[in-house]
Amino acid sequence: MPHGFQQIQEEEEEEEASAPLGGFGGSLELPPDLDDPPPSRPPRLTPSLLLAVFAATLSSLQFGYHIGVINAPQKVLEAEYNLTWTQRWGSPPPPTTISALWALSVAIFSVGGMASSLGVAELANRLGRKGALLAVNGLAVAGGVLMGGAKLGPTYILIIIGRFVVGTYSGLASGLVPMYVGEIAPIRLRGALGALHQLGIVCGILGAQVGGA
Repeated sequence: MPHGFQQIQEEEEEEEASAPLGGFGGSLELPPDLDDPPPSRPPRLTPSLLLAVFAATLSSLQFGYHIGVINAPQKVLEAEYNLTWTQRWGSPPPPTTISALWALSVAIFSVGGMASSLGVAELANRLGRKGALLAVNGLAVAGGVLMGGAKLGPTYILIIIGRFVVGTYSGLASGLVPMYVGEIAPIRLRGALGALHQLGIVCGILGAQVGGA
């Protein structure tokens, strides 16, 4: 055998001797029962997880309720606006003024939600997810007190301010609830539990429409 071919054969034999047991460039493969990790338990809904998700989605329920609750008492509130204006200024307001006050009462909810949604991340980082959810519920209580106190005034300004405060609460809750539920839920259940936020909103809207019918 020529010297060149003999040298190549010796190099190949050396590579075969130094290669792993799996062959050239291969790796040692273990049997499937030893190589695979032990099977883990599938995630399940525990009572504590259900309670935490249910408590969080109550905020979504309130969000939906405040979206739909303003539609049913429109005629009642417009009559109240008319009476309050007459008592304060001595003459009934023009129809366009009543329409403008009603439109402001409805739209101010979205303005408060849009403004407060920009601060969701900052509030969640400062107070934590659970602490932020507990804190923003104070806004829901404050908004309800303001709107309830409008009858005692009587003044339509409290209704408009109350709607703004409730909108601020809803904007924060719309970001905090999915964040909190998504972080406490197991990975395989995250999609199903995360959908409860939207379900709570539509159930709140439905409850407001049925209750106001």
